Amino acid sequence: MIAEELFDRAMAKIAMLVSNRHDPDPRVQKEAEALTKAGHSVCIYAYDRLHEINTQNEIINGVEIKRIRTNLVPYGKIWKTGKGLREFRHIVKKILLENPVDIVHCHDQDTCSVGLWWKKQGRGKFVFDAHDLYWTWLLLPNPKSLIRKIGAFILKKRDKKYAQNADLLIVATGQIGGKMGYQEIYKKWGAESLVILNAENKYSDSWTYPEKFTIGYFGNLRDYNMFKSLIDAILLIDENERPHLRIAGSGAASKEITELFEKVPQINCNITGRYSHSQLKSLMDETTIQYCLYSRKRGNIEFTIPAKLFSSIACGKKAIVNFNSLTSEICNENNWGWSVNEENVYEISKLIEELIHEWDSLSDEEKKNQYPFGEFENNINWDMQAEKLIDAYNKIRTP
Repeated sequence: MIAEELFDRAMAKIAMLVSNRHDPDPRVQKEAEALTKAGHSVCIYAYDRLHEINTQNEIINGVEIKRIRTNLVPYGKIWKTGKGLREFRHIVKKILLENPVDIVHCHDQDTCSVGLWWKKQGRGKFVFDAHDLYWTWLLLPNPKSLIRKIGAFILKKRDKKYAQNADLLIVATGQIGGKMGYQEIYKKWGAESLVILNAENKYSDSWTYPEKFTIGYFGNLRDYNMFKSLIDAILLIDENERPHLRIAGSGAASKEITELFEKVPQINCNITGRYSHSQLKSLMDETTIQYCLYSRKRGNIEFTIPAKLFSSIACGKKAIVNFNSLTSEICNENNWGWSVNEENVYEISKLIEELIHEWDSLSDEEKKNQYPFGEFENNINWDMQAEKLIDAYNKIRTP
């Protein structure tokens, strides 16, 4: 009887909150599954703002998922998004009062008010999981906008408040070499944090390459400028040598990005929409390298490591990344790819052209080699990150 009570006390009932539709969100799902395997009970409350997922309630690998809907809220509409998120948080609060939990685990700032409220009510612990520097996203559509700068300043102050009040602060990056990550930014605010990299376990021990040199991008389509730069760079390459492109995903700028490529039929680009995480390996096999080159104007690129890089490496493909950044540091340390100045179209073009020539110089047998651009290992995997997460949960659960 005593043993059972101790077990119940050690195992937590956890509510995870995420402001996307969770179809599923890879980082959120990986963390939830890791905690479930450790014996905790996890329910993810997701915000399906566009009513895109037919299944509102389901269980995936032991993790319960409840998708909450309000009125339709289009991406990119600031005021409507704010109103929709307030409704989502209000609904979750009502659910938690009816079904109390030990821990409210908030993914990114826009769900944190629920976690802090739960803690101040004395009902349980509050975990703030900062996937990104949230305030920088407001600047992305127009970094020079005064209104957006003011909004970003307010969001930054709010982020600081949540970080300082969390029982556990999780961040997506920490210092590598001479480059700071999110951990160092939050430390300046007096908030200690745990780094959980959005790493992936190796998908398999074999992968394939297409015959024609192909650049891939799989993920959220919201940075218009990164694709504009890619197009400009490719158009500088002789039309007989230009690479193919393979793009898949959805997001706030997906329509604009699709239309952008439609205007340049001289570039062979295959764009498709949303995909499931289980399809990622087959998509990667359609490509030679990955494109992880983002606009620095949004303000967080030098401190972040794109999830796409970890996915790419886990599927055996190297990537083009931003120079002078945390991402370039991890790539240099592990031989994971090539860095370039994202603002210099000529440099991007030159690098792509060099890689095409290197690829074309390989024999058919060499192209079937597992590492045609040099051997590397998936040195940072998800299992390592999951262990850190479980250990941190055990510590905050200890009276």
